[in-house]
Order: sequence, then structure tokens, then C-alpha cells
Amino acid sequence: MSEVLDFAKKVPITVGLVILNIVTFLVLEIMGDTTNGQFMLAHGALNPEMVLYGRQWYRLMSSMFLHFGGIHLANNMFLLLVLGQLLERAVGPVKYFAIYFGSGLIGAFVSLVHMLLVGANDISAGASGAIFGIIGGLVVVVLVHKGKYQEYTTKKMLLMVALALYAGFSTSGVDNFNHIGGVIGGVVLTFFIYGIPYLVRSHKGLTLGKKN
Repeated sequence: MSEVLDFAKKVPITVGLVILNIVTFLVLEIMGDTTNGQFMLAHGALNPEMVLYGRQWYRLMSSMFLHFGGIHLANNMFLLLVLGQLLERAVGPVKYFAIYFGSGLIGAFVSLVHMLLVGANDISAGASGAIFGIIGGLVVVVLVHKGKYQEYTTKKMLLMVALALYAGFSTSGVDNFNHIGGVIGGVVLTFFIYGIPYLVRSHKGLTLGKKN
């Protein structure tokens, strides 16, 4: 029990997000069927008609905490726990929080724009956009650490991105544009709020260390 509490203290945002997603899922399961599209739509899933004509922009955020069934939830929470704690340790809880939510919102927005462009009226939900943002964020962390951060290398991270995107495109019923938007959001946000400050500090350290 103490080990669990120690872990939660070290990565409070990751643990809090996992708990929030699980609690949300359990509450909805008690209320109805999370595999039913109309039920999920009624409880905050993303849908272009609801957002555009109903002006329910909150769905860009609420959809991040909804999952279609237990398997969908389990897969996403496993990735969130494994990858999220690594990014949170690297950039700190505040920046990690911004990257997670920012990536999730960007992923949902890209998904929305794609559905509007192709004339689809799909129902979308899940934390995947934010999780792909974590993956994109880890790519940036590895890059600014000169290609290696702990056991992760640039090659491994890029391969992870490629495999994750491939898995989405080769599986039916997956909102791949949410994933793409999430990765892009994670890369951009992490570069600006973590990468640039880290590079500046590193450059100053090198400059101060020079001797003539």
C-alpha cells in the first residue's frame, strides 16, 4: 500500500487522470450501456452535429473522459499509466497537465474538422488523443535530451508513434484523426513549454562553463 501511495505522490496527475476516467466509466456503466452510441452521445461524446449546431463545444473536453466499453477503457488506461508517468516525471506535473489536456483538445478538434469535411456524423469518445499527445511529448523529450532519455531513444519513440498510428488505421471504428491531432498537439505543446526552456537552460550552462 505504501508503494502505491509513493507512486501516486510522484506522479499525481497521471494517477488522478486514471482514477477520474475509471470513476466516470463506472458511473456511466451503472446508469446505462457504454457500448451504446446514443447513450454515450447523451452523456458528452463528440459529435459534429451537436457541436456545430447545438453549440455544445464542451464535448471536445467531455469526450476525453468517456470510453466505449471496458476493453476500450483498459487499453487506454494501461497506456496512460505506463507512458503518462514517464512524461510527468520528465516535464513536471503542471506542464504535463497542460500537455495532456491540450493534446486531447487538439485531437478532438482535428477529429471534428475531419468529420465536418467528409460529411460524417460519427460519435467519438476516448482518451486516445491525449495519450497520443503523451507519445508525441515523449518524442520531444527524447530529442532535446540528445536522442536518449532513460531507456527510450529517438528511434524507439518514432517507431512507437508509427506502430500506434498503424494499429489505429488497420482497425475499424477507430478515430484516427483524433490520434493524429493528439500526436501533433503533443509535439508542439511539449516543444514550446518544455523543449525550448530546456534547450535555453542547457545553452546557458554551456556558455557559463566556457573558459578562455
